Amino acid sequence: MELTGRGKTLLAVSVVVGLTALAVGEGDLLRAAVLAAVAPLGGLLVLRWTRPSLESNRVLNPAQVEAGQATQVRLGIQNIGRSRPAALMLEDRIPYRLGNRPRLVLERLAPGARSVVNYTITPGSRGAYELGPLTVRTSDPFGLAVSVQEFPVTTELIVTPRIQPLRSLLLPGGAGMSSGESASHTVAITGNDDIAVREYRNGDDMRRVHWKASAHRGQLMVRREEQPWENNAAVLLDVRRGAHRGELSSFEWMVDAAASATVRLARDGIDPWLITAHRDFECRQGDYGQAMRYLATVAAAPEAPVAAMVEKAQRARSVSGIVAFLGHLTPEEAATLARLARRGGHCTALVVDPVRWIPKAASSRVDPREQVFAQQHGQALATLAGAGWQVIPVVAGTELRRVWTRLSAWRTLA
Repeated sequence: MELTGRGKTLLAVSVVVGLTALAVGEGDLLRAAVLAAVAPLGGLLVLRWTRPSLESNRVLNPAQVEAGQATQVRLGIQNIGRSRPAALMLEDRIPYRLGNRPRLVLERLAPGARSVVNYTITPGSRGAYELGPLTVRTSDPFGLAVSVQEFPVTTELIVTPRIQPLRSLLLPGGAGMSSGESASHTVAITGNDDIAVREYRNGDDMRRVHWKASAHRGQLMVRREEQPWENNAAVLLDVRRGAHRGELSSFEWMVDAAASATVRLARDGIDPWLITAHRDFECRQGDYGQAMRYLATVAAAPEAPVAAMVEKAQRARSVSGIVAFLGHLTPEEAATLARLARRGGHCTALVVDPVRWIPKAASSRVDPREQVFAQQHGQALATLAGAGWQVIPVVAGTELRRVWTRLSAWRTLA
């Protein structure tokens, strides 16, 4: 409990007037000063006896939203004491990126009563935000003293990347649950040399024994049954800090793009596999929740080698295609990525060029280091294209939905 600015001013004025009254011998002025000083001190006493005992909780609906979408915050306050406090002022602490702190007024709560107030926030960027703690203030009737209670419990709000509307795509060859078709072959990026036969297993029909392969390998081998097309695709996200410049706006573009691609593929019945140098998520049967929670907080890292991302992709089961969102590449990093194309599969790279990401004025002086950087990047793209990758350059202002249908290994749904 403490005095408000009004209470402190009144008390200070009362003291000054009282001392002046004593100096000049004015009894009436002294009594007025004493009465004025009693008011703020009395406010403190009133709050001491009527300070409420409260309980609170906070519920988010929903607790995970997409950037640009609103969520409702519900604050529940219950008076568990015996006194009936004056009106309560509620202030919920929220990160500055979510806007101004909401301030709400709650009317007097009777003992045992419970009240609920709501406010809405619309986060504009992805991330994990802590809401709280909640501060509750109550004052005396004249606003001279205030009692402050803080509830330290916080609630986490997860804001996932903004999902761009993309057109549905079919897997190469027409496969995909959304098309209702299937193919009788698979394309593996793992580079399995034996795609026609396998080792004999107990119970296999002897009529399926492949005698030529058995003689060559020195053990019984059987023909593989035709396998349905696997509705899988890999989405690679480059999280290297050194692949971006400035405020990492190109990285944010890639995160939004990877999230949009993952959601689109999952909704089309294709199981996307999100891969970065540090983590990977298999989104089976349309469940991409964990991948979105990861993308909500993923940050560009100084140590995130392309080789680690490629290694994870090489451990993948068969996939029908790869969509990679990449930053600046060196020829050596491009050669590492080229291994995925050599092992089969349809590979498309959407590559942001940090040199050309923000266009410069024609009169701007060319930095020799930038020239070397750009030349290196161009050589890397040529290496990717030569290895069989489809390369789509991306600069600032590029809309994913406009380049999405350019994925040559995929077919756009009519």
